[in-house]
Amino acid sequence: MSLFVVEYTYSPETSALRDDHRTQHRAWLSELLRRKIMRSSGPLASGHGALFIVDAEDEDAVARLFAHDPFAEENLVENVQVREWSPAMGEFSE
Repeated sequence: MSLFVVEYTYSPETSALRDDHRTQHRAWLSELLRRKIMRSSGPLASGHGALFIVDAEDEDAVARLFAHDPFAEENLVENVQVREWSPAMGEFSE
């Protein structure tokens, strides 16, 4: 398994709709935490996006997984960027 950073970018125009689907989005994220797929997540302080750290086989697996996020299913994410990450120090390093 490798670590990946997933970055969401949100459009201000979808803010109210994200509020409508936040409960489902967080339940989906909680399930990823329970299954130890996601290691950490949270919104950016600006409110214009979020970051997720996930364990996965490859970038395609991450993309397929995040396609099932309720925010993604409702087209509430303007852009998704997935990057493999190799932490050298700290909590996530091996």
